[in-house]
Amino acid sequence: MPTTSTPSAATPAGPPVDRFCDLVMKGGITSGVVYPRAIDLLSHHYRFKSIGGTSAGAIAAAVTAAAEYQRRCSGSRAGFDLLKALPGELKAEVRPGQRKLLSLFQPQPATRRLFSVLVYALNSGSTQQRILAMVMGAVRAYWPGVAGAALLALLAWGLGGLLAALLTLALAGTGLIAWMTFKDITGAVVDNGFGLCTGLTEDPQHEALTPWLHSLIQRAAGRQPGAAPLTFGDLWDAPGNPPERVPLPAGSIRKSIDLQMFSTNLGHGRPYIFPLAEPSEQGSGLRSRDRLFFSQAELARYLPPTVLDWMVAHGRTYLPEPGREDRDPSAADATALGLRELPLPQDFPVILAARMSLSFPLLFAALPLWAIDHDQVGRAPLRRCWFSDGGISSNFPMHLFDGLVPSWPTFGINLEDEIPGRPDTYLPDRYDTGYGERWNRFDHEGADGAARFGGFFSAILGAMQNWNDNALSRMPGVRDRIARVRLKPNEGGLNLNMERDVIQAVAERGERAALSLVARFVADNPGGAPAPGWDEQRWVRLGVLLKMIQERAPGVLTALDPGLPHATPLQALIARAGDSTAPAPAGYEAPLTAGQQQALLAVVEALHTLVGTLAQPACRTDFQPVPRPELRVRPPL
Repeated sequence: MPTTSTPSAATPAGPPVDRFCDLVMKGGITSGVVYPRAIDLLSHHYRFKSIGGTSAGAIAAAVTAAAEYQRRCSGSRAGFDLLKALPGELKAEVRPGQRKLLSLFQPQPATRRLFSVLVYALNSGSTQQRILAMVMGAVRAYWPGVAGAALLALLAWGLGGLLAALLTLALAGTGLIAWMTFKDITGAVVDNGFGLCTGLTEDPQHEALTPWLHSLIQRAAGRQPGAAPLTFGDLWDAPGNPPERVPLPAGSIRKSIDLQMFSTNLGHGRPYIFPLAEPSEQGSGLRSRDRLFFSQAELARYLPPTVLDWMVAHGRTYLPEPGREDRDPSAADATALGLRELPLPQDFPVILAARMSLSFPLLFAALPLWAIDHDQVGRAPLRRCWFSDGGISSNFPMHLFDGLVPSWPTFGINLEDEIPGRPDTYLPDRYDTGYGERWNRFDHEGADGAARFGGFFSAILGAMQNWNDNALSRMPGVRDRIARVRLKPNEGGLNLNMERDVIQAVAERGERAALSLVARFVADNPGGAPAPGWDEQRWVRLGVLLKMIQERAPGVLTALDPGLPHATPLQALIARAGDSTAPAPAGYEAPLTAGQQQALLAVVEALHTLVGTLAQPACRTDFQPVPRPELRVRPPL
């Protein structure tokens, strides 16, 4: 596989204006070093339509969207040049023994001791070495406890001799350090938003992650310092959107560049996708939106001043929902708490969504927003809810932009542990490959008890976090568009202080992964036949769709049968829905008009014809989806 950092001589300076792709990137803290050169290479062959990610993948997605925005608006590749240069910036030494990458992680004064323990344990080779390093780091960080234990040991020596002194030093030292650590965790970390770092700068000589990322997004978008923050509305309104073959539904927003990022609302116990969707039921009493609110005083601990000013200027004054004035919180309640409703999605800053997605538990503070607690008896109160890392709920959301049959490819870049003897990047090259199970090899021969015990609990957390993403990544029509990058134990993740050569190697590996996607999906001649990989992708997705509809067809035919026992025929329900003397049917605010009834009857008849045709033995497809997926209705995120 070629490893050059620039497109081949045959590659045009820019992709065709109508060749698009989507891109989804996995989270992984410092593993995000994989993405810059991969994105730059893909940008020479595709224009990015939809970009999504979680945690570190959200950082890469935000900058990619900004770079695509500048290219669409001015034709400049300056944003992608910034991305390509990122590995070099991150591996630069900012002070002896410290890379730029580590300098982005800056604890607050009250959490500095705990952060130093974490840093001291980085790059440990084994579980025992890691435990020993953390113990030594704790001794250094919590030296007052050690000093207190030493004084007690001296007293014990005078009273009971050397053995008493050693026992006192060990027990008192352990107890005092454990007590001080416990107080820092339950006090300083909790008060700091349940994390060691808020993301804002503490070192006046070096920017922390949030202001650095905000500046990078602004520069990638071609904006001057101090300019208005890049918003989702800016991306949606960029020129160069693919033409819509079918008019958008009323109330839908045209999105030229569609950026989406996951965050996890711990208060609600589910993922949220930012930007939030605005309701299409404007003026309706049937509302489906997620109403979230913010406190200026609270967000000041997380956002650069210019972004905070934007939020305050575009935040909306809280008002109860019409018709719920006696049940929702009052406007006075929101004012007393200093709350405003989040800006409209088109005014929502990209940097804020990225910061909410990358709140890696304990390392980065969760971000507080507020919501209405409708579970309470009486008037519902406003209650704080904490948004943490998107990877808690979906660390590799390949489903974000999936169509039933795609019009352009949705690529994914996944991160995995290295497999001895296997290549460090992998992309299936045929339909009948790549669907093997992913393995967590925590119980391998040669591992000591501590490693196996820790690996057992790590595997439990990994299964809870990633089971849905892992299952989806094996599906037909999905696995063959996911480039897998395999990382060594000292690469990515919590290795905040990776060496220069490690950062370089990880970045080059991401580029090789992108090259494998280009080789499979991009035609050699832009004016010639499509690439075999893209043809196969569309063929497989069509086969999956037909197979899944056929498997559901018998149940649908039964449900549509007017003679279904103990059920009112659907045709009769449609007729009843037009009765102007009866209450409006469920989900509607008024009875159906005669035209609506006729259209709905025609749809039911067409559905009956479609599934009836597909259910016939002569029409059944012999396509074999491996592994077999299922067609389901699921709630939105």
